[in-house]
Amino acid sequence: MVYISPPHHRAQHVGPELAAQIVDAGGTALLAEPLLGLIASRECPGHVLLETLDRVPEWVTAGRVIVSGFHSPLEQQVLRSALRRKGRVVKVLARGMTDYRPTAEEREPLAAGRMLVVTACPPEVRRTTRETALARNRLILALATEVVASYVSSNSPLAGLLIERRGFEVI
Repeated sequence: MVYISPPHHRAQHVGPELAAQIVDAGGTALLAEPLLGLIASRECPGHVLLETLDRVPEWVTAGRVIVSGFHSPLEQQVLRSALRRKGRVVKVLARGMTDYRPTAEEREPLAAGRMLVVTACPPEVRRTTRETALARNRLILALATEVVASYVSSNSPLAGLLIERRGFEVI
């Protein structure tokens, strides 16, 4: 598990242009909180999944708001675990919001303000592509005040994105 501390006030670096494009549903007050970014490659070893899931109760108890795409299997498990524990999350989509339908487990947290769904993609983007997935991960990194990269495959687009984000420090 790699812990990354971005430069000071990374969340304020979204910029007005990107901020104006963000479309959301749910508890918008969550964006005012310090956000713990979670990113992981699609494929990861089982022990990494278990180590990350072991951290979720600690994050929820500490009141951390987790921001992620919740797309990879590891991220999906973290979402389920956080929601079961009444944690707070920001889900970043890699497509437009037009046809977004919350799952049964997301409806109550959205209504209660414990969950926010955001996207910076235009409404006509209906499918996730490599390009929109990278845009989603860039937004996660921009919003997060701290990032946990549980597992990053070598030479993956995610690894390239983290290298591109100079100024990250591995703790």
